[in-house]
Amino acid sequence: MENLPIASTALRLLAGVTIIFQLGLLAAVPIPSPVSSRRVWLGCVGKETSSGKTGATDPFATRLLPAVALAGLAAVIAAAIRPEFAEGHFLPAGTRLFRWLSPASGLCLLTGNFLIAAAVFTLRRATVFDATGQSRRLVTGGVFGLMQHPVVCGMGMIYLGFFLALPSPLVLGGLLCFGWHQQRRLSAEEALLAERFGPRYRDYRRRVGRFGPHWPGCAWCGPGGYGKE
Repeated sequence: MENLPIASTALRLLAGVTIIFQLGLLAAVPIPSPVSSRRVWLGCVGKETSSGKTGATDPFATRLLPAVALAGLAAVIAAAIRPEFAEGHFLPAGTRLFRWLSPASGLCLLTGNFLIAAAVFTLRRATVFDATGQSRRLVTGGVFGLMQHPVVCGMGMIYLGFFLALPSPLVLGGLLCFGWHQQRRLSAEEALLAERFGPRYRDYRRRVGRFGPHWPGCAWCGPGGYGKE
């Protein structure tokens, strides 16, 4: 498959820079990472256990979904290092690839990196974080004035870019599990933020969409949680 997007030198370089950049942020900033995500889950587990409720804190959500998502990312990394390996192991024989996949992948990666960098810059200037990776202040300026979850949105754009670079069933499964896991994680985080910031947070959710400007009737852009507050 000569036109495999991940085989492009430019796209492989961009994918490599993206991975290094995101790992650097993961090490330097406690948002949102596997560690902070697990602390959010554990915080909700304690509250649900005391109230006798169970919900989005089961092992399926905390272990299996992230594991599949990470497996998809591992496939992308392997393909970026050895594209010929990807053609023989990750793509079904006869897979048809389109020329627009490469530029679309690059655009997604650039957009995702920009959103995350803008969000991290805003947060670092406006607040400090607690042990769970939650900020101690309600941050509504900068990119957070446009969407509640720019970090999660950026991560989703990056994963989508990786899938377009390597349209493999494994990477698609990882992308779907990533989205499912983030949706469940954000539900837990919303409860923590609502408890911490009360009416101010609820007003912010009414004014700002989840992953873009608030459009009535749009499930993805309507009220929801994160906001990094």
